[in-house]
Amino acid sequence: MKQQAQKKAGWMPEMKKMEALGRLSRKVAHDFNNILGVIDGYTTLVMSSVKENDPLTQDLREIRAAVVKAAAFTKHLLIFNGRLTLPKTRCGVNEIIADTLKRKELAPGGGFKIEQRLAPELPGIMAVAVQLEQVAANLLLNAREAMTGGGTAVISSLVLRLDGEAVRSPNRGEAGPLFIKISVQDSGTGISAEVFDRLFEPLFSTKGKGNGAGLGLSTVYDLVKQHNGWVEVQSAPGCGSEFSVFLPAINGQPEKFS
Repeated sequence: MKQQAQKKAGWMPEMKKMEALGRLSRKVAHDFNNILGVIDGYTTLVMSSVKENDPLTQDLREIRAAVVKAAAFTKHLLIFNGRLTLPKTRCGVNEIIADTLKRKELAPGGGFKIEQRLAPELPGIMAVAVQLEQVAANLLLNAREAMTGGGTAVISSLVLRLDGEAVRSPNRGEAGPLFIKISVQDSGTGISAEVFDRLFEPLFSTKGKGNGAGLGLSTVYDLVKQHNGWVEVQSAPGCGSEFSVFLPAINGQPEKFS
């Protein structure tokens, strides 16, 4: 892949713009939750005065269900933007990847399959496992979408040392000398210059209206940042793309996780 077609998220000038968008999305989520509370309150009030066999009952239940779904969505926004934090535990990256690959949406089909190239006995990391599963899943789904005619997405893991040739942390001083690198590579058409500059923007999508919320890669960016890591992207037209996540490892001997 061409060196000039490289993006280091969390290291780039547009980071400030993304942080501003993050603050905006948090405010929108907060205000939206308040509106949902009003809708839910009035719906509950109306339901209490309507008989069970009234035709309106099912409609009111649908409204309540939509409110619950919307509230869950805004909760995810707050988690992804760091306003709601979950406790981190000692985790194994390869085990997180294995759990990710059990998801139904990542099942082989339509010419799409996933190849694993995982280094054995990696050092552990401190993480919210379910969040890193979402990171890996989003990158793999992004790879599948990039290969419209089918293809193989390669997910790999390895350990790197800070200031080695392969890794230079933008978060110098915030972690130890070892990092775990998780990469997802596809054989798609690559990323255009116009899309490249907006990859991690919240709500940005190339799928068109009504075909996705555009939160996949921005979610990756936010969750990795919450784990004191960063994302790098390499891509060139006609050569596919590689998304790499770098996470600080727990120093010490490699561990095996059950």
